[in-house]
Amino acid sequence: MKLYLNTILHTKDGARVGNAIVTGRAGYHWKITTDYGNTLTMTSEEIDEIFNIAWLNSSKEEGCSCEEMQEMMSSDHKHRVVT
Repeated sequence: MKLYLNTILHTKDGARVGNAIVTGRAGYHWKITTDYGNTLTMTSEEIDEIFNIAWLNSSKEEGCSCEEMQEMMSSDHKHRVVT
């Protein structure tokens, strides 16, 4: 799983946690901010257990790559990190 700042994450189980965005990194841990503004610190493995990376299966044939979709969709996200 490739994670970057501003990667949009779709929840696998809305009863556990909502959709989120990657907003930071410290060593092996990622800072995740949910759509409601809650912050979590998780490893890549924990993120993989709870979230799907949005547009991971997107391809150029469908219009845009995953990275392009992530950039477009996170550009106006309320928790986006400006780098």
